Amino acid sequence: MAEDQFADFDIRKSLSMVFATPLVVHDWPDSEPLNNELRGLILGKESEDVKNGIKRSNSGGWQSAGNFLTWKEACVNIFRQRIESVVSKLLQELIRDLGTDRSFKLLIDSWANVNRNGDYNIVHTHPNCMYSGVYYVAPGQPDPTVPHGGLLELLDPREAANFIQVPNTVLDARNFYDNTPGRMLLWPSWVKHMVHPFVGEGERISIAFNVNVVEDSR
Repeated sequence: MAEDQFADFDIRKSLSMVFATPLVVHDWPDSEPLNNELRGLILGKESEDVKNGIKRSNSGGWQSAGNFLTWKEACVNIFRQRIESVVSKLLQELIRDLGTDRSFKLLIDSWANVNRNGDYNIVHTHPNCMYSGVYYVAPGQPDPTVPHGGLLELLDPREAANFIQVPNTVLDARNFYDNTPGRMLLWPSWVKHMVHPFVGEGERISIAFNVNVVEDSR
């Protein structure tokens, strides 16, 4: 048999990742001034409303009502613009070209989260929306000896993914994300996720959000 029957080839030209789940992890630069304003604002609201925090997926900690984007401070408006930018750029990568201009309206709700020592979020999804995400304002001072302390984990939606026998590949079923200030994550709302118990000093502060995407009719 001729050797060219087994000629070398570039697998990347033949490979597609079917059933892929889009995930955006974007580190916004120069975020310290914004985060300082957001931190002061959120802790001030918590102190005013500590008894009326919302219970969603959180065990302990404080969550504001889902009206964060209605707060009037300028830092909140900048935060909204960051969400709109990330979602819009993702849509540009995902939508099919139908030969016409397409425009979309984003319906966003958002809430602030403050976790202290021992606080965590159980495994959950965000129903009735298209995308969900989180923005990190402050990481607190986590105990470095505690594995995954205070970290977001996204759970693999493929039930049999743990059957994989080759370790340390892009197909691994556990994904953790650091609480890096200025980092924004965005994922489909059906993806199960959790926040591991925060162990340490100070406050782990984040802002979560949901997005529905509505295409403008022509």
